Amino acid sequence: MSNIENISLLSGLVSPERIMKLEAAAARHQQQSNILFAIRSVEDQVIEVSAVQGEKASGTYASEAILVKRTQDLFSKLPSEIKIRVAAETYLPSPASLVDVSWIEKKMNEKGVRIKKIAFDTGIDRESIADWVTGKRRMSQIVKAMFYFYLSK
Repeated sequence: MSNIENISLLSGLVSPERIMKLEAAAARHQQQSNILFAIRSVEDQVIEVSAVQGEKASGTYASEAILVKRTQDLFSKLPSEIKIRVAAETYLPSPASLVDVSWIEKKMNEKGVRIKKIAFDTGIDRESIADWVTGKRRMSQIVKAMFYFYLSK
């Protein structure tokens, strides 16, 4: 499987060795920063490339300018007459990723909501709600989303 989507579009423009080097560099970007590259079009010596950063465990993300620079650097070894146009898409974390025990506690206090009310409104048993609210039980992304939307209204 290719590390750069549609890399085959470059086969007439650059050597197979250069394509292999591009693939290896793209694999490092994917492994280290979860950045994925895709060649969208190749026309009149202009290559349009998209760079998209996915979620990272560290929670640190590249800005759009950095994604553009990394993409240009990746493709900089192509012949000089070839121009690179980059469309970068930064990672936008889910609003539910904010949810933790302290966030829930703060929102429940602000809104005057009790565990019993959340259980009644959601149909989830009080014990499960209490375990999530107190941190006894780990929250899945779905549970975090439920709390986010329930307590953000």
